[in-house]
Amino acid sequence: MSGAPVTLEGWYVLHEMYGVDWPRWNALGDAERETVVAEASRLLAAQAEPPDGQSATFTVLGHKADLCLLHWRRDLESLRAEEVAFARTRLRAFLVPTYSYLSVIELGTYELTGHATARLKSRGVEPDAGALENEMKQIAAPRLFPKIPPRRYLCFYPMSKRRGEQVNWFDLPAEDRAALMRGHGEIGRKYAGQVIQVIAGSVGLDDWEWGVTLFADDPLVFKKLIYEMRFDPASSRYALFGPFYVGVRFVPAALGDVLRGAAPRS
Repeated sequence: MSGAPVTLEGWYVLHEMYGVDWPRWNALGDAERETVVAEASRLLAAQAEPPDGQSATFTVLGHKADLCLLHWRRDLESLRAEEVAFARTRLRAFLVPTYSYLSVIELGTYELTGHATARLKSRGVEPDAGALENEMKQIAAPRLFPKIPPRRYLCFYPMSKRRGEQVNWFDLPAEDRAALMRGHGEIGRKYAGQVIQVIAGSVGLDDWEWGVTLFADDPLVFKKLIYEMRFDPASSRYALFGPFYVGVRFVPAALGDVLRGAAPRS
């Protein structure tokens, strides 16, 4: 039996999905709608540039949601504060929550361990557990606490690893899991520069095991990347996928335009 792999954690992540109650929203007069939008826009603008963290807003396509609020924060208390602050706006009374997902940006150490070990040995440092963990954190810091990529489109979905009768990811030896993830990563690296992928762990935090958020300036990249990965054994044999959400980013000042159906300004 293999043990659980070591992971490193960064920002806590909250995806909030809302549908607009369009009949109630449309029944408001123009002046009242402008007042409600102005209040919400000011809050979203403040949330987008917090002292510690990141936030972004997206308009979502399809029936699953109309708006996605994405928050990255240092701790759960900060995420909750942003959630409640938005809940107290007048706009929130015209929204229906359709989905939410809580996770934490996670970096597996399948390949990072070897990199960190080599760096320590090059400096003449014995790679014991403590030194190895510190070295990995230094290497991984930019990926654990990044800024939300300034790309126009977002694709978010939760996923888990299969635990069926014939195949079970968690029964595989660590070296087999590492080999499969290396192959998976090679596909992802083919799309470097076209898409940015952020993996967040959610075991013990939400219903699935990971939340995956992709950022790109061409939404077709989402289809091409995910389709190619479906043929990779790490996905074809072991992956289970939840609902997909695709959105277009907009600046908080464009909230009124978004609610009027205009093209989002990012």
